[in-house]
Amino acid sequence: MPRGIAWVTTPFLLNYEDPKDLFRPLSEEADLEVRLDVVGARMTEGELIRGLSGVVAVIAGAEPYTPRVFESAASLRIVSRSGVGLNSIDLDAATASGVVVTHAAGQNAVSVAEHTMAILLAAARRLPWMEERFRKGAWREVQVPLAPLMGKTLGILGFGNIGKQVARRAAAFDMEILTYDPDPDEAYAAEVGAAFLPLEEVARRADFLCCHVPLIPETQGLIGRDLLSLMKPGSFVVNTSRGGLVDLDAVADALDGGRIRGAALDVFPEEPPEFAHPIFSMENVVLTPHAAGRGEDAIHNTVRHAITCVIEYLAGRRPPDVVNPDVFDCLDIP
Repeated sequence: MPRGIAWVTTPFLLNYEDPKDLFRPLSEEADLEVRLDVVGARMTEGELIRGLSGVVAVIAGAEPYTPRVFESAASLRIVSRSGVGLNSIDLDAATASGVVVTHAAGQNAVSVAEHTMAILLAAARRLPWMEERFRKGAWREVQVPLAPLMGKTLGILGFGNIGKQVARRAAAFDMEILTYDPDPDEAYAAEVGAAFLPLEEVARRADFLCCHVPLIPETQGLIGRDLLSLMKPGSFVVNTSRGGLVDLDAVADALDGGRIRGAALDVFPEEPPEFAHPIFSMENVVLTPHAAGRGEDAIHNTVRHAITCVIEYLAGRRPPDVVNPDVFDCLDIP
C-alpha cells in the first residue's frame, strides 16, 4: 500500500504530452500514489479542500492555500511549489499546521528573463501591431519610427534571480542598467554594470521599467499612479512577475494620456484576466498569457525540483528552498 497520495496540480503540465514518467520517482522513491489533476483554471478553496483528502504531498500551482485549507488537510505534510511565487500560500497557517512549504527558487529565472526581453523588444519595435497590419497588406503605413534599446536606460525593480538574468541580457544590448533592491548584491551588479538607486530615482530615469519583486502587501500596486507620474514621456512598463504589482487601471490611463509610450504585460491581477479591460484594446501594449516561465527547460527544472523537495522531506531530510523554516521547530527533522 502506498503511504499516501501525491497530488499534482501545477498548470505547467497543461498541454504536456505525457507527464506520467516525470512523476515516477514519487511512486518509486517516496512510495506515493500519484494523482494528476492538471487543469487550466485555478481551483477554489472548496475544491482544494475536497481534493486534499488523503493527500500527503502536493506539487502545487497557484491554488489558494488558506488557513481553512490547512486546517482541513489532516494528512498533508508538504506543499512543493513548481514555481517561485508564494502569494497564494498562507505561510503562517502552513507552519501552524506543521506543513512544509518549498518553492523552485531560480529554476525558471532564465526563461522569465528571456521572455522579459522578448516582450520588451516587441513593445519597443511595435511588432504585434506591425505584423497584424503587414499581413493585411499594409506597407508604408507601418514603416514608422521604432524605439531603440542601445544607450537607453533599463530600470529593474528587484535584483534577485530573475532581475539579475534580465540585467545580464540588457547589458548585451548596451543598455544602461539601474536597479532598486532593499538587499543590493553589489558584486553581481558590478559584473553587469548595474547601479543601485532609490525606487523613485529608478522610475524617473528609466526608459524601460520592469518589475521582478515578490507580491507581498508592501509591493501590491507598486507600479501605480504615483510611480507612473515620475516616469518620463516615451517610457515603457514591463511586468513578468505578478499581476498585483501593477495597477492595470493606472497603466491604461497613463497610456491613454500619453504619459508613457507602451507596456508589455505577461501577468494580470486576475487570471484569466477580464478581457473587457481597456488595456486589451490598446495597440501600444504587448500581452502574453502568463507564459514567461514556460520555457521547455524551465518546466522540467521547476517540476523536477518540486519532486526532489517532496522525496527529500519524506525521506526524513530537510528539502532545499524551504520558505517556512520555523516549521522544523515542531517537526522531528534534523
